[in-house]
Amino acid sequence: MDAATMPWSVGIRFSHAALQALADDHGVDLLHIKGPAVDDSLGGATRQSIDADVLVRPSHVDRLLAAMHLHGWKTQYLFEDGSAFEHASTLVHPFLAPVDVHRRFPGIDQNPAAAFERLWADRHVTDLAGMPCAVPSVTAQRLILIAHAARGGRLTHPDIDTSWTRAPAFERDAVSQLADDIGAGVALAAGTGRLEEFVGHPGHELWRVLSTGERSRARIWAARVRAAPTKRAALRTAVRLVMPNRHRMEARLGRRPTAREVASAYVASARGGACELAGFLRSVATERRGR
Repeated sequence: MDAATMPWSVGIRFSHAALQALADDHGVDLLHIKGPAVDDSLGGATRQSIDADVLVRPSHVDRLLAAMHLHGWKTQYLFEDGSAFEHASTLVHPFLAPVDVHRRFPGIDQNPAAAFERLWADRHVTDLAGMPCAVPSVTAQRLILIAHAARGGRLTHPDIDTSWTRAPAFERDAVSQLADDIGAGVALAAGTGRLEEFVGHPGHELWRVLSTGERSRARIWAARVRAAPTKRAALRTAVRLVMPNRHRMEARLGRRPTAREVASAYVASARGGACELAGFLRSVATERRGR
């Protein structure tokens, strides 16, 4: 997108509209989330974003990506290149703002298809760059904003204040009920100061380190592995988190990394991981001796 001819905020709205047009043409169900798609009562009119975000019905993701590729979009990051949740793929376009295509939303632990259906059932329509776009209910938007802020370790973020702290009791009750319905109770608790209610839950430690802005890679690594739903998923997560990301290396370098650069990244990652792990184990031992 040429920032000299189009304000970034306008480009994001056009990206939302372009994706909605593709969705309409190819029978794709998607919900526009965050950024300008947020309801005005939650500060949508003044929000600043770096990309457009959409949550897609899981069975329609491949269809949408294929349509986007046919219309000038290129995949910058695969789902596996993002967070440990592997929730979104980033696509870029020569004339439009980047888009994050979500196949699930971090913090929503229910089956992605069932969770999407629940959110889709309560959708309504808003205008983005002249295009009628489906967005989640305001209750769901509150939950998404809280979970997003908590995942980023921003517990004092205005989104939590607006979506929860200053919300009337009936709105908080509705958010809590929705969180229970789609398996987002731990994420909501992390964002609203009630995480101790979920001690022992598989996701407790992960959301504790995420919501507190933990900087230790080893602690974050250990928490993500513990939160994996199966042993196979835990092993896959453990391996992936210590491997250098080739797509991110390519984006940083502006070209495909050489074999030597990849090998060097593997060595650096292994060394850094070993140092982090040693420090983590020492801190755990110290904590246990202090009990």
